[in-house]
Order: sequence, then C-alpha cells, then structure tokens
Amino acid sequence: MGLLRLLLLSIALGIVVFAFEGRKSELIEPVNVTLRWLLVVVTGISAFLLLGVGLARRTWQLAFHLVFDLLWIGLLIYYTGGVASPGLVLLFAVVLIGNLVLPGVARFVMPALASLVMAGNAACYLAGWHPFSVGFIDSVPGLVDTNRILGYLTIQVAALFLVDMLGQLLALRLHEQRIFTGELLDQLGEGVLAVDLQGTVVYANAEAVNLLGLPSGVQGKQVASILGDKPDILRLMEAQGRSAERSQGVDQRHLVLRATDLVGRRGKRLGRTLLVADETRLRILEDNARRAEHLASLGEMAAGIAHEVRNPLTSLRGCAQELSDICLKLGQADAAALASIMVGESDRLARIVGDFLALSRLRPPVRRPTEIPPVLTELNELSQRRSDLPHGLALRISATADCPVAFADPDQLRQVLSNLISNSFDAVLQSPVPSVRCSAGRAPEDNPLSQPAVEIVVTDNGCGIPAELQERVFTPFFSTKSQGTGLGLSLVSRIVKEHDGVLKLDSGADRGTTITIYLPTVG
Repeated sequence: MGLLRLLLLSIALGIVVFAFEGRKSELIEPVNVTLRWLLVVVTGISAFLLLGVGLARRTWQLAFHLVFDLLWIGLLIYYTGGVASPGLVLLFAVVLIGNLVLPGVARFVMPALASLVMAGNAACYLAGWHPFSVGFIDSVPGLVDTNRILGYLTIQVAALFLVDMLGQLLALRLHEQRIFTGELLDQLGEGVLAVDLQGTVVYANAEAVNLLGLPSGVQGKQVASILGDKPDILRLMEAQGRSAERSQGVDQRHLVLRATDLVGRRGKRLGRTLLVADETRLRILEDNARRAEHLASLGEMAAGIAHEVRNPLTSLRGCAQELSDICLKLGQADAAALASIMVGESDRLARIVGDFLALSRLRPPVRRPTEIPPVLTELNELSQRRSDLPHGLALRISATADCPVAFADPDQLRQVLSNLISNSFDAVLQSPVPSVRCSAGRAPEDNPLSQPAVEIVVTDNGCGIPAELQERVFTPFFSTKSQGTGLGLSLVSRIVKEHDGVLKLDSGADRGTTITIYLPTVG
C-alpha cells in the first residue's frame, strides 16, 4: 500500500501542476503553498507507514490505508477546484484498489465514502468555503456555479459506484482464477514447489508436501531450512537451468524430480520450480509385467521338458524300486540302500516335474465374489494341524471387520496364501521367537491398483531375503532352500498377475519378510 500511495502522490503532483497551469501566480500562491505542504506531509506519513509499520496484511490495516488515502485526496480535490478538480481520478483509483486488496469485504463502502468526500467538497464550494481569492473565482466562475456543481456531483457519484461494480467484477474474476489455479495444482497428481530468487518458498501444493515429507506451512520459509535434510534435492533447487534426478523417497517410494528455472514473459529469471512425480506404482507394474513375461517363456520351456522327462522318470523309479526289493531278498543291504536313494531322488524329480506341469498348465482363474475371512479361517485350521511347525511359533491369521469382498478364484487364492504361509514357516525355523502373521483388510486409497482393493499381508520375522536376491525370488527354478524347486513364488506371482493384482516384496537380511498382495474388489 505504501508503494501505491507514492504512485498516487506522483499523479497528484502532476494534477497540481496541471490544475493551475497558466494562472496568475499571485492569485494561486497561497493555495500552492498549502498543496505543497499537504504533499510533503502525506509523503512523510507514507514513508513512515512503509518503513515503520511494514507491509499491511490484515484487513483492518488495509482499510486504514484506504481511509487515509480518501482523506488526503479529498483535501487535494478541495484545493484544486472541488468537484471540477482533475484530482477526481485519484478517487477512482482508490476505489479500484480497494476492490483488489479487499475483495468481497464491505461492498459499496469505498464508493460511498468517496461520494461523501465529493459531497463535502461540493457543500463547501456551494457555501462559499473555498480556498481561492475573489479574483481567482472571478476568472473561473464555474467553480461556484450551483447547477454545475450539482451536475458534476451527480455524474461523479454514479461513476464512482459504476467503477466499484466493475472493480468487484474484476476482483471476483481474479479470485476465481486464483482458486482454479490453486485447485488445479493441488489435484495435479504431481508435487509442485516454487521458490523466488531469494530462496523463499512462494508456493507448495499438498502433493509436494506429502511426497517430500515437508512440514505444514512451508510457504514463506527458506528452501534451505525445509530441505536441509535432503541435500540432493536442495542442490537441484539451487542450480540453474533444467536438470532431473531420480531419488529414493520416504517409505521406499521412487520419486522423479525435475527442477527448472521460472522465467517471466520477458525472459527474466524469477525463481526456481521443482516438479515431483511418484513413480512407485509404475515401477511395481513394470516389475510385475517383466516378471510375467519371463514366467511365460520359462513356462513354455518347462512344459516341454516335463513331458519329455516324465515317462522315462517313471520307468527309472520302477526299476530302482524293483532293484531295491531284489537286493533285500538276496540280503545285499548296501545295494538295497543305494537303490532306495535312487527311489527317493526319483520321487523328488517327480515332484519337480509335477510343479513344472502345474506352472505350465495353470488354468485361467474362474473369478467370482470371494469372501476373504472364510479362506483365512480354513488356512488357519490347516496350518495349526501341521506337524512340522517351528517350536514356539506365534501364528496369527485374521481379517479386519471391514475387509471387502475380492473378485478372485477362491481355489487359486488358497493356493497363493498356502504357499506364502509355508514359505514363512520355513523362514522362521532358526528364529528364537518365530512369528508368522497373515492379515487381510481394505487397501488404502493410494494403493498400486488405483481402485478399491483388498490388501493381504503375509509377514514373518525369519532370516529375510538379501536385497541382491529379491529380484530373482519370483524367477522359476530359483530357491534359497536346499530342497526347494524354486517354483512356488513363481506360481504365486503368476496367479496374482492373472487376477489383475499387484504383489510387493519388502525384505532384508535378518529383519524378516513382508509380502503384500493387492486384489480388485467386487464392482
């Protein structure tokens, strides 16, 4: 407001010069002296308000500035001709400024106050209370002409209210545009952070605050203070020109950061903007697609091998069993033991071949509305009856009360969960306090499916999977167990994929494993 008042003062100085141009100096000198002092006093007060009080931010402070402007402009109009003064343009400027700085606050108050200023001037001139000498009035008789004063006053008051209405319309349009732009940026789906040349945050949408883990109310703070614990991102903001960097954000989110200079219409650099995109879902979907493609090619190969091996393997097992029986009859115990080993290994190979065929012949899922709690209850009963459970195991299988209905094949869902729970049992064999949990519930809104989904989580506190092996555990024939076929998790991944679901793995050496499955719900 202080800077705007200085602009108004500059215009007022020009008005003073214009109002008395060509007039005899002896007739207007007393008025000129008064006007000069008025402008000096107003300039001093404006400087004090600008430097001493600072920028006006509250409504009452802005209103005080506007009333002060009306008062000194009213005096300027009084000393430059009343309702015929060229200083009237300043009143219109104050009314318009009032609509811009106080949009929607006390409508029509500013034009009403400005009209009172004009009416006061008109009354003074009609009553003969003007600052000019008789000689000056004789040279300009229109200044005290009643009809002329009343005519000017009527037109000016109507014009003031018209300007106020137009100003309100302009302020409304600007406010709506500001709201639209803010809502658009908030719902953009990407984080937007903007700073000025001094490094002060001028804008940060909700997505930027969420993705970067910033505190609330960052606007107006220095970017170095809010990004002090993120030096890579801070370097992006402090650099110049376009740059991009991929970063690992909080909660294992994959963020793509793009920083660029903010340039005005004339090419002048105004600051720096940072766009933050969360590519976590995209990375998960890409990993699942790549895994599914790999599984498909290996499945075709496995089917061919299994068909070729199955029949000879059956013959070999039969021969080994017959040989073992003959050796026992002849009392050749060592030979019988060797033959028994051949039978056991043949059975193990037969199981591997069976897994190959199960992977290659996996039928398409027959999906239908499936209640998750009954499936978990059945798995819990079967798991509790197992004789190979780790000693002291704390097993918990449950579903939340609001667990939605999944759109899935119940048989294949049991197969997936049974496989994951069995793997967890194997993983906690060496844990001092083994624990396995399987829970199901409603997935959060920002789940990888971007739609209503069921979230099923299987967690154990076992040995975990090293980071370098996590990409391979869903690959056929890869296993960290000595007797494993490496096909269980491959089968799980394929079933989840054919259900249009997503599978996430979170594990680490000596901190256990958590596998999360997201499946679409009914409808």
